Amino acid sequence: METLRRVPRLCSLAAAACTLLFLAAMGHAQSLQSTLQQFSATDVKGYVQPMGDLFGANMNAGIFHDAEIKPGFHLSLEIVGMASMVGDNQKTYTVTSPAGFNPATFQTATMFGGKGGVVTDAGTGFTYRGSDGFINTTVVPLAAPQIIIGNIYGTRALIRFVATPSVSNFPKATLWGLGIQHSVSQYFPVIPLDVAAHVFYNKFTFGDLINFTGTSIGVDASKGWSILRVHGGLAWEKSSMQATYTPTNTSIPAVDITMNGANNFRATIGLGLHIVFFSIFADANFGSVTNYSAGIGFGG
Repeated sequence: METLRRVPRLCSLAAAACTLLFLAAMGHAQSLQSTLQQFSATDVKGYVQPMGDLFGANMNAGIFHDAEIKPGFHLSLEIVGMASMVGDNQKTYTVTSPAGFNPATFQTATMFGGKGGVVTDAGTGFTYRGSDGFINTTVVPLAAPQIIIGNIYGTRALIRFVATPSVSNFPKATLWGLGIQHSVSQYFPVIPLDVAAHVFYNKFTFGDLINFTGTSIGVDASKGWSILRVHGGLAWEKSSMQATYTPTNTSIPAVDITMNGANNFRATIGLGLHIVFFSIFADANFGSVTNYSAGIGFGG
């Protein structure tokens, strides 16, 4: 009962953490919108694609980290943090030069890059500089509370939700997710590991500017020794990022584009400690994007 009484307080703490981490990564929301409004639909894709890759990987992280699904009622609250690492290949992209410039393309900064690249026309000597990066960071973070409830016929559900109101120039942000995990090892008692399969879907909206969605379908495995548990898994996943805005240049059509995240598969390996009604866990995820997650849990 004491754990249940703490749920609202812990959810509020996690919501605040989610807000601070995401806004620290995204920077000033109004400045972000102003920056994107300088781009056409064609040019903005390369500039923001790394955000779709990295944030999409975050959304599909930190879900199920234990494949043991025991009979009986189970309720726990978890607070999970995720982080995707910004690689050098996500700091630059190839952009088309202005009409009449030669060469026809050049390298410039993505939203995670530094100064914009410069192209010098071979014929006239004129120069043109691409847009500068928007965020100077080596990591894209996210945090969220989630509730795990079960167990019915070897199945449990995960519910992830956090919403923050619009404050000053920061728009309303909402993250929600829903997933289920079903025990496979219950049908094969001779297997020396706990094995389960999962399906998970989540969505994040950042005002009217950006929407993210993510899906993960995978197989989880874990093995426990006293309070220590090792877990891992393989998953197919998909994520997408939709950007919607009206460019400052009125001659450029309104932008409404959707970009898929880089991750299609991930391999996970991690460790956890489980002590009565408290747990702590962390894992590393390897795919097109390297991602880490860690958290604490209360309940049992």
